[in-house]
Amino acid sequence: MQPKTRFLIQVPGGTNVGCDTADQALDVLNDLKNAEGVTVSDLQTGMGELTREALEELANDERE
Repeated sequence: MQPKTRFLIQVPGGTNVGCDTADQALDVLNDLKNAEGVTVSDLQTGMGELTREALEELANDERE
């Protein structure tokens, strides 16, 4: 069983990546910047297809 994570990064044709914080999700997105069709979901709130800007706002909120 996979550990629970807050963010799920779905990579078409690749491995899905779970992250506990928005900062971790942004780091993974930076590593995947050339991949197409990557989506990020917030499993805590149920929001899907988060934009980079939304993740940056969440990361800023987490830091406060």
